[in-house]
Amino acid sequence: MKFYIRISLLILLLGNGSNQIMYAQNGERSGFKDYFPISERPFLAAGSGDNPYETILLEAQPVVYYSIYNDIRDALNRDTIVKGDAVYLSIQPHLRIYDENSKPVKTPSYKAFIGWQSIIKTQQNNFLTAAIESGHYSNGQSKSAFSSEFEDNSPESTLLYNNINDDTDLAELLNRSSGNFSTNLTRLSLNYRINTFDSNNYPSKSHSLTVAYQLYHNRFLGMFQFGGYNPEDIEIYGRHQIEAEYEFTDHFKGMRYSLGQKILLHPDVHPSADIYRSETSAILYPWDKDLGIMARFSFGYDDYNYRFVDSYSRISIGLTWDFFTPFVVKPITEQKVPN
Repeated sequence: MKFYIRISLLILLLGNGSNQIMYAQNGERSGFKDYFPISERPFLAAGSGDNPYETILLEAQPVVYYSIYNDIRDALNRDTIVKGDAVYLSIQPHLRIYDENSKPVKTPSYKAFIGWQSIIKTQQNNFLTAAIESGHYSNGQSKSAFSSEFEDNSPESTLLYNNINDDTDLAELLNRSSGNFSTNLTRLSLNYRINTFDSNNYPSKSHSLTVAYQLYHNRFLGMFQFGGYNPEDIEIYGRHQIEAEYEFTDHFKGMRYSLGQKILLHPDVHPSADIYRSETSAILYPWDKDLGIMARFSFGYDDYNYRFVDSYSRISIGLTWDFFTPFVVKPITEQKVPN
């Protein structure tokens, strides 16, 4: 178990490749770093609150972004309105260590995306960003979701779904050790960030609003016939997810902090599962850099692959990383978009 803890911590703090070297607050480069206005924050956390079937000791989400092309920071440092773009690969594993002797990391989640996002600075020096990401989401298991005896998609496994109806408690039936979860997906996101700058053109305060729509589909990138979902499973976990997130960022005695609220809805899931999830978070960045201390309270459905059939409240405390640290931004001096 100590091995998994050390590996998770190492990946979280060091595993983001060239993205981890920071800029100084005065805007001068201290190394190379890419910025992603719409991104999933990595974290390593422990907490309290579990479903009735498992006890979580530690969880980590060591998100990695690898840029193919990224000129977002350069675009925001023009004194005219210039669009910035990023094309990238993102690997987003989600790992949990349970209070069990044999398999401390059990049915982990894996997401892999190819993405593009585009940002533009408005005439009021606010940021508008759109993103599209498409890829794969699975847990790397091969057995039936509701039996550890049968292979997924086998005739015996398919017969099990005939006994599932609207009154079935799927959390009680779930194969938590080896049950397969697999689908391809595409996400569309839109973010608007209202900025307040200090006398040095550094963003001292911001309000960030993000909305996203996620679609589960069978073909990888909408074209290739692999990595898709089990036909019986998609009827249970549905095809749609809608998200809305608000985050307020400010400074106090030289330290940056963020307060956030995120709501997720998947309206077409099985009736035994909740359709909502809520995450309330607070993050303190003691050195006004990328590394922060996180506290989060969540309730509603679980966000760990097939564990969406579970519903419970949890308080988590740990470390996180910011992929869009504030930096000095040139204000708009020309009120016209150049040709």
